[in-house]
Amino acid sequence: MAIRSVIRGVSHYVPERVVTNDFLATKMTTSDQWITERTGIKERRFVEPGVSASQLGVKAADSLLKKLYIDPKSIDLLIAATLSPDYYFPGIGVLMQRELGLAHIPALDIRAQCSGLVYGLTTVDAYIRSGQAKRVLLVCAEVQSPVLDISDRGREMAVLFGDGAGAILIEAEEGEAATAKNNEPGIIDSLLGSDGTGAEVLSLQYPGTSTHEFVSQALLDQDAYHPTMDGKIVFKNAIMRLCETAQLILARNGITPSELALVIPHQANLRINEMVREKLQLETDRIFNNIHKYGNTTAATIPICLSEAQAEGRLKQGDLILTLAFGAGFTWGANLVRW
Repeated sequence: MAIRSVIRGVSHYVPERVVTNDFLATKMTTSDQWITERTGIKERRFVEPGVSASQLGVKAADSLLKKLYIDPKSIDLLIAATLSPDYYFPGIGVLMQRELGLAHIPALDIRAQCSGLVYGLTTVDAYIRSGQAKRVLLVCAEVQSPVLDISDRGREMAVLFGDGAGAILIEAEEGEAATAKNNEPGIIDSLLGSDGTGAEVLSLQYPGTSTHEFVSQALLDQDAYHPTMDGKIVFKNAIMRLCETAQLILARNGITPSELALVIPHQANLRINEMVREKLQLETDRIFNNIHKYGNTTAATIPICLSEAQAEGRLKQGDLILTLAFGAGFTWGANLVRW
C-alpha cells in the first residue's frame, strides 16, 4: 500500500473589472491588434483599489471549501503561492489562515513566481507522501495591477498581466501508487528547475535590501518601483525549458504526448504555448488556454485553467494531465497528474 496525493477539487476567482486592450490603448501607444498578435490577450481583470492578493485567495478557497462541503478546521496545511503579497512581510499564508478560520496549522508561502503552482503541487505531494499532512489547501493568488506602469514606458509589461486566484484541495489516500500506466488518481511525478543567471531579466527589484536605501526619492523619481523584462530572452528561455521539461517528465514515466488527455500550460503568451503544442505534436484541443480572457495571472494561471477546464467538461475524472510552467527567477517545472 502507498500514500498518494489526490486532487479533490479546484476553484477560482477573478475580479469583476474587465480591462480590454482598447482601454489600454487610451493610456499608451498600442492597439488591440498589436497586443493580440503578440500575446493572444484580449482582456484581463484588475482589482479595485485596495483589494489584495490574500483577499482574492480567500474568495477562491472559500468557494472551493463550500463546494466540497469541507470543514475549514479539517485542513492541516495551507500553502500559498504568490509574487504579489499584501505586505513585504508576513506572507499571505497566515492572512488567509486567519480569514478562512483554519486551525493553527502551518501556513507556508512559496515564491516561485509563474511556477508557483507546479512548485506548490510538488511541495504538497512531498508533505502528503511523507505522512506530514493529510488534507492540504493550495492557494495561488496574484494582484499585480497596482505595480504596473500603465504608460508607454511600461507598455511591454503592462499589457501582459492581470489579477486572479485559484485554490486546489489535495488529500492523502491509501492504495496503489498512481502511475502513468494505471488509472489510480493522484500526483504521479513532478519536475522542477531554476537558473538564477536570469534573475534580473524579469524582475521587480525595488523596494528591496540590495540598495542602500529601501525606499528613496531618487528611485521614486526614476519610476524604479515597477517590474521590468527583457521579453526576447524570457520568450526564448520559456520555450526551451517548457519543451525540455515536458519531454523529460514524459520520458521518465514511459509515455508519449499522445497519451495525455490535456496539457495545462502557464498562460504567459499564446505564441509560447502554441510552440510547445507543436513541439509535442498535440492537437489544438489537447492544450488548454484562457489567456485571451485573463492575461498572465502568474501563479494563478494554471489553477484558473484547471477550474475552467473542469467546468467546461474538458477535464474529467481519470484524465492524465500535464501542467507546465516557466517564470521569473528563472524557475520552471511540471506535474504529471491523474485527475
